[in-house]
Amino acid sequence: MPISVTEYLGISKSNFDRTGAFDSLLDIDSRLFIDPFLLKDTSAVQLSDSYEKIRGHFEKVIKVLSNSKSKMDVFYKAADVMLMFPEVAGLCIGYSKDGTGGSGMGAVLRKNLLGTAKEIIDAGIKDPEIFELVGLFEEGIGVDRISDMVARIIREGLYSYTDAVLKSLEIKNKKVKFVKVGKEFRIPLNPFNGKPIILVPRDVLKDLPIALDWSDIDRVSFVNRELRRRFNEEIGATWKDATNKMSKREFREYLLSNPELIKDLIQSYKKKKGERYDFFGDPAGQVVWHRAAKESAARFPLRLLLSTTPSEKEFYEVINAICKRFKQLIEDKGLNKLLYHNKKPKHEEAAQLLFYGIADAYCVTNDLDISRESNGGRGPVDFKISHGYKLKVTVEAKLTTNNQLIHGYEKQLPIYKKSEDAKRGIYLVIDVGKSKWKIKNLLKLQERALSLGEKCPDIIIVDGTLKPSASKA
Repeated sequence: MPISVTEYLGISKSNFDRTGAFDSLLDIDSRLFIDPFLLKDTSAVQLSDSYEKIRGHFEKVIKVLSNSKSKMDVFYKAADVMLMFPEVAGLCIGYSKDGTGGSGMGAVLRKNLLGTAKEIIDAGIKDPEIFELVGLFEEGIGVDRISDMVARIIREGLYSYTDAVLKSLEIKNKKVKFVKVGKEFRIPLNPFNGKPIILVPRDVLKDLPIALDWSDIDRVSFVNRELRRRFNEEIGATWKDATNKMSKREFREYLLSNPELIKDLIQSYKKKKGERYDFFGDPAGQVVWHRAAKESAARFPLRLLLSTTPSEKEFYEVINAICKRFKQLIEDKGLNKLLYHNKKPKHEEAAQLLFYGIADAYCVTNDLDISRESNGGRGPVDFKISHGYKLKVTVEAKLTTNNQLIHGYEKQLPIYKKSEDAKRGIYLVIDVGKSKWKIKNLLKLQERALSLGEKCPDIIIVDGTLKPSASKA
């Protein structure tokens, strides 16, 4: 079972939460990010000057690039060095394919960013906020890269914050190892990767930074009426229209050919209101699953009998029992509520994480190993549960809101058909409503494969729809 900071350090959860720090998981990244915009108003005194540090750093980059005449001169090379942002290891937030590792800013991305920044500066735009907005129009730069840039610039403040928070609490686990980082900060080591455990205030975290979320942006407000008319005709009425209609490359070229648009973009960004992540409602499904999975597994234990040398069939039945228990917890024990935010289905990853937490709790008590496989994008796409070397079962957890639900199953069929070993798998489909036809077609697909004598993943349908309360039923 994934371990949180408080669990590992032996700290009271309620006391820790009062510090305002995020209780991250040590062996799996939470898909939350440091939003530079939110640093303006953080309650963490150790980070009170962080936003000005970020602005100051990029003001220096702009000043150096302004003096550059070619990509070979000392100014351009100096700016290149200033845009090196290796990942700050130990945050346990962001994207990673496995565990809690990241990639930082590579040479190719830095080269592209430098070129774009130079063009914008040469167009007469020298607002440092442009570096917070590069994720809108620069390929390969998203929320994780922006968070990496920010964390690298303010890392001393993060070290200081971590040190201060932990000093205010009593660490009961005597086995915790510490390391010195920065100038004088004593920080515990993550037992899973040996890296420092760096705490982040909850009030600077978001699932999507403001700079990349234009869902509530006002209509563009150009002084030049002709420019606004053309923008409306070609793009739409809002910046959200622009980012939805164009690829990042196209959007970049459009902005560079119309510097006035960049100026308006920056002004619109500055006027936006900062919104912190809702840790109680957990709209991205990144927080509540961990505790809910632990509590559910404890309240509803599952006794699994597995012999010393189990057969493939015996092992499969154990995994099937875990999936059936997950189905029961969703359908009858109220865990379906964790799949929604404001009565709308959360992202599929919320369901995947919940299954992972519950399955892992049962696997631990039965000496089984569960591992997540990630597509490197947003969340785990499936799980492999194994016992020893030979026995393995793959479980794919999907919501009916997934547009690739049927196609995903179709992709599995030829793999199973060609497999010479006794490959077994489960396609765990969680129904969150309005997709009965998908389930019907999916079952038809399975029935057709079975009628031809072909191997295919088993399908387990979980009713995850919200039910009316007893008084309204």
